Amino acid sequence: MIRDNTLQSSLFLIDFGLAQLYRNPATCLHIPSTTNHSMIGTLAFASVNSQQGNSQSRRDDLESLAYTIIYSALGDLPWTSGNARKNEKAVLHKKISITVEELCEGLPAPFCKFVNYVHSLGFKEKPDYQYLHSILLQCSETVTETVPLYTFSDVSAESVDHASIATGRA
Repeated sequence: MIRDNTLQSSLFLIDFGLAQLYRNPATCLHIPSTTNHSMIGTLAFASVNSQQGNSQSRRDDLESLAYTIIYSALGDLPWTSGNARKNEKAVLHKKISITVEELCEGLPAPFCKFVNYVHSLGFKEKPDYQYLHSILLQCSETVTETVPLYTFSDVSAESVDHASIATGRA
């Protein structure tokens, strides 16, 4: 039981079971982009690149985070209901064909910027975590009572970077 009132509205996402280094520890060079990989993770939350068999990087972690936030806030993703939810090809088609506006429907408008930014990242590109954090703060400031989006005010860009460094994804 949580007795501290400040933690009652906190959400902690922790899953390092599939964590991989994105840089070679000996050379500090980014891993190369390769293909023909098996999908890693849960189908509903896997990035498009993962589903297509491409190697994953920080951008894929952020795409999965976006899906997690959408699912947590709305209770569903466009591909998690109906018969297609276990069909990998149908889920991939939906992820590729849906617009960002459709995907983020029901969420604060700034969240579209988060998803668009994540989609714009290159394989080796370092995400601007401060920018992403600022978008999440904008979302938490525009939330109405009808959208139970979590508050991101206690999450700092530095804590994201430290968590990323710990998993090799900085």
